[in-house]
Amino acid sequence: MARKNTPAQQPLNARVENPFLHIPFQPKDLSSIEGNPGGGGKELVVVDAAYRQALSKNLTDAHLVLAHEQVLHPQALTHLVLKLREKGIAKSHRPTVLAEEASLEPAGHARIDEMLVGASAHSLSALSRVILQRNTKKIRCNLSAIEAIQPWDRQRRNPAGSKQLLDHGRAVLRLFQYQHDSLNTFNYETVLRTLKSLSLPFVEIAQGRGLPIIGIQDLDKIQGDSLDMILDFPGIRSIYAEQVFRPRNTVLKPQSGTSASQAQPTEQSIGLPTVAVFDTGVSTDAKLIEHYVKTRDTYVLPPDTNFEHGTAVASLIAGGAHFNDKHAWLPTTPAQIHDVCALEISGSHMSDLELRLRAAVQRRPDVKIWNISIGGESCDESLFSDFAMTLDELSDKYQVLFVVAAGNYNDLPRRQWQTPSTLDDRISCPGESVRALTVGSIAHIDAADALSGAGHPAPYSRCGPGPVFTPKPDITHVGGGVHAPWNAGLASLKVLGPDDRLHYGFGTSYAAPLASSMAAHAWQALVGRPTLNPSPSLVKALMIHAAQLSSPDYDSFHRRYLGAGRPDDVLKALYDSDDSFTLVFQANLVPGNMRWRKTPYPIPDVLIQDGKFRGEIIITAAYAPPLDPNAGSEYVRANVELSFGVITGDTIKGMVPMDSEEGQSGYEIAQISSGSKWSPVKVHRKSFTNGAAGKQWGLQAKARLRAYEPDLTEALPVSIIVTLRSLEGDPQVRAAGLRALSQCNWINTPLPVRVPIRL
Repeated sequence: MARKNTPAQQPLNARVENPFLHIPFQPKDLSSIEGNPGGGGKELVVVDAAYRQALSKNLTDAHLVLAHEQVLHPQALTHLVLKLREKGIAKSHRPTVLAEEASLEPAGHARIDEMLVGASAHSLSALSRVILQRNTKKIRCNLSAIEAIQPWDRQRRNPAGSKQLLDHGRAVLRLFQYQHDSLNTFNYETVLRTLKSLSLPFVEIAQGRGLPIIGIQDLDKIQGDSLDMILDFPGIRSIYAEQVFRPRNTVLKPQSGTSASQAQPTEQSIGLPTVAVFDTGVSTDAKLIEHYVKTRDTYVLPPDTNFEHGTAVASLIAGGAHFNDKHAWLPTTPAQIHDVCALEISGSHMSDLELRLRAAVQRRPDVKIWNISIGGESCDESLFSDFAMTLDELSDKYQVLFVVAAGNYNDLPRRQWQTPSTLDDRISCPGESVRALTVGSIAHIDAADALSGAGHPAPYSRCGPGPVFTPKPDITHVGGGVHAPWNAGLASLKVLGPDDRLHYGFGTSYAAPLASSMAAHAWQALVGRPTLNPSPSLVKALMIHAAQLSSPDYDSFHRRYLGAGRPDDVLKALYDSDDSFTLVFQANLVPGNMRWRKTPYPIPDVLIQDGKFRGEIIITAAYAPPLDPNAGSEYVRANVELSFGVITGDTIKGMVPMDSEEGQSGYEIAQISSGSKWSPVKVHRKSFTNGAAGKQWGLQAKARLRAYEPDLTEALPVSIIVTLRSLEGDPQVRAAGLRALSQCNWINTPLPVRVPIRL
């Protein structure tokens, strides 16, 4: 398997005598930054009379397309797409001054290069005048960033067409939102009044921010041109057929040989953490794991569920290693189960699932890890799904971590590993959730006629990236191998069926619960600290970091399938091996011209040879930026930039790059696609085999907000994990790191409060 610089040998095992050390935030770590980062104020192309005329014609053409809906709804705003040049995507080049002078209402983004604005008849005239006549430098710069002006018309609102809505019968509607509440209220009240006049039943689904989305039912019963009354309203941003989510079973095959009655896992469940399994329900006939199923919350009853999928998922949380011959790659950290039976075996509509999940989490906010082995359609390349955004909102509201399966690709042609091909195999919704820990699948056994070898991505495991190049999956775990032509067998996982017998099966549905049990133990290990409560971001960062510590340094192609790798032991999420030294920082960032910096960084002296650092540096950072469900591709509203390197004077030279160094070019699109800009998880890693000179090392972070994002009322917390590791497995690194830490007088405490229970 291709890899970049990796240690010369396998690292030593983590030991409970070596807890990660937590470095709390201190206000003195913040300081101001001189100057105005971001640039801007440049004409990207020549703005001459011909250029202005071309843009003016674009505007006239767009106005003609929108004229019909403007006549029907003169009080509503119509909408324009300002299509931006690749060089004009950055916040500093955004045509915000032009929008302000023309009295246009900012209305979010669609694709990454599409800025949306709302316009009245008056502002359309004002925009025409600004394009043709205004000649200030700022306006010329703004105009130069615009490649074209296009209408946000009925085709953009409903690209799949009205027939699909009528055939499907259920739709989801999202309204435009603006900075002025009166305009938002008008859109909301107009749509609700229209739906009521058509006697269409609907549900309102609250969002973490702004207006609710609206789930419309019985569209297949609508008469005549009544649907046009909805589709022609310009305040609607999008309306589409409602997604159906299914338990993604692949193939289940009865196990031959050992009787299930001989395979009961240990009845030790006292003191174990709990994982909520939001699925098709756990069968009460599954006696082998009944002592792990502590509570139930039921929304679906037979015959709408057969308990097959939910029981299989739960069996891996309760006894994955036990049922699978204690394979070394399966975690020995079982968890108790909160069984939430909420998914029909035939599939459930998004709005039904969302309402059930909201109710379930509200009832049990004490359960912090929720397993979601549910898959919908492939995620969009630019936009986040409504269900993914629901997971994000609930994660923030109740401080829970959703562990989500990456989804299964079961279609033809079959994917062959390391043979790039164009397949519809991107992460399935809601796996693109930016708050969730998304889990892909690898095979764990080499077997005759298996379609993938041990350690390789399973051929069904969907790949990244998520929308706007968001890195997904976050990690991988064992999901079972596949036998030719597409069968379960010896290379697959053994899971429990509702008949209380073991079966062979495979799927990312089975990788997620193994990660869920580990995450639950990591969370529980942190509970009880007086100065630091466990958070979804911190536990997610620990899981990703553990995967990095256990895996090679994958290049950008491999990360699309493997994420950061497979965490092989929950101890590696909390404890060092003797050849490594790990600090966990809490940085509270103030976006703008402020930076957080820790220096001089304690470098173990055994990693300094001839005045140079020689070792590996592995960094994982995670944070929960503000999110705007109405901002399209700009859903994530803050970015954190990390630097680890040598400090000279007041300047830090970043020496540990992102996973994809090619993304560090100046163009915004390159930084997003290859450098993970705007991703709420940052992964940095580099091996210094030849050494790197530097007297004073430091760690730095700073944050920046999107255009039109209000200033934060509180600082943005960021969890940053840094491991310094020997390239040769030197067992003196941990001790040397402790000596260096004592010399710099940083406040520190052991991160874990208790050791995870392993059976």
